[in-house]
Order: sequence, then C-alpha cells, then structure tokens
Amino acid sequence: MSKDGKTKGEPSAKNAEESVFKRAAREAQQLAGGTAHVEDGLTLYAYPDYDTYRAVQTAGNKAKLKRQFVKESHVVTLSQAIDAAIGPVSFGLCHGTRRGLEQAWFTAHLTGAPHVLGTEISDTATDFPNTVQWDFHDSNPDWLGRADFVYSNSWDHAFDPGRAFAAWVESLRPGGWLLLDHNRNQAPESANALDPFGVTYERLVAMLEDQFRDTARLLPVIDTRKTNPDYKVRTVILQKNA
Repeated sequence: MSKDGKTKGEPSAKNAEESVFKRAAREAQQLAGGTAHVEDGLTLYAYPDYDTYRAVQTAGNKAKLKRQFVKESHVVTLSQAIDAAIGPVSFGLCHGTRRGLEQAWFTAHLTGAPHVLGTEISDTATDFPNTVQWDFHDSNPDWLGRADFVYSNSWDHAFDPGRAFAAWVESLRPGGWLLLDHNRNQAPESANALDPFGVTYERLVAMLEDQFRDTARLLPVIDTRKTNPDYKVRTVILQKNA
C-alpha cells in the first residue's frame, strides 16, 4: 500500500477517468467506421449516415454517464458574467449536458428564478431533471428567439457545426448570448469518432464571425486558463444583435 492509502497498482481517479474517455472513443471508432476530413486548423469526422452518428453518440453518452467534465466553479463565473451584462435570466439552454448538472448549476447561481433546460441526444436524457432528448443540430420552434443564453462545452460532438450553431443562435432573443467553451481537448488533433469536430480557438472564432457577421457580434472572451486550475478554458461569447 502506498503512502496515500492506495493499493499499489490501483489507478488514480484521474487515470480512471482518462481510461473511460479513451475507451469510449475507441469503441466509437469501432462502431462508426467513418473518415476524417482535415484542413488547416480544423478536423471534422464524417459518419456513414445519420443513424450511425446517433448510435455512436448514444453509446458514448452511456459510457461516460458518471463522468463530469465542466466544473461548477466555471458555471459560477459564467453566471456572474451573464447577470452583470444581461440581468435576470428567464430562459436558458445548455446543449449536450449528459446528466444535467450544467442546467442545475446555472439555475442555482443565476439571479432570479431562471428556467434552464438541457439537451441530450441519448435516451438517457429523460432520467435527469430539466433535460430533454434532442439533437442539438435541430431548431426547436418552442425555443426560437426566447433564450437569454445558450451554453455548450459539447459543441465538439457536432457532425455539422455550422448547422448546430445556427440553431443555437436562432434560439437566442435579441441581445442574448451564445457561450462556447474551448480547451485543448477540442483541438483538431483531438477529434475522433465520438468527438467529431476539432478546431483551433482562432479558427472557431473566425467561423463564428463569418457565419454570423450580419446577425451577431463577438464579445471579449472569458479566459479562465490562469484563474481556474480545475477548468482551464476560453469561453467564446457571441451576442445576437438587438
């Protein structure tokens, strides 16, 4: 037994978590059987068909269901920024939330009494409060023009990021915020069958600026790489025009 009480050879919590993610990615590759399109600053995995994409994402969700990537401390930081700039939130969306913690944390830390929904493509979605089963690429008529904010750290699961981002911006009310976390695990070299979209921070910003130049504007990034050791990311903020 080691000094920290662990049996020799026992994997640490961090290594165990890494192995879960690596195993899920390996199993996704075996299930998907697709190919990757690579260009400067961007990698996008192409699936044989939509049913394969959905099956891969559902299996990956279930494999990682007990793992949480985003930290509550980060949601606190974002909630404070939203409160300061937007004011009390009535309605918000969080896409790709797996077991629903993001929307629960936003609900707890935003002022007022916000209604925050999360989406998840897997049929496990309905196991968690305020979570709906939904493919985040699709527009939802019930959400159009309503959301004070839309947040995601799971945009790298998009097989068509432009389509997903368009649906998310459509959900925003005038003046609302789209918030996208970017970290090193979402770089082009990290893309795989489970996380099909990998892009550099610079390319992501350029994509958003180009796609929404007539409907939204980029705001200063929230950078927690030096202020939050538990969750080092840059959060890109796109504000829909009033």
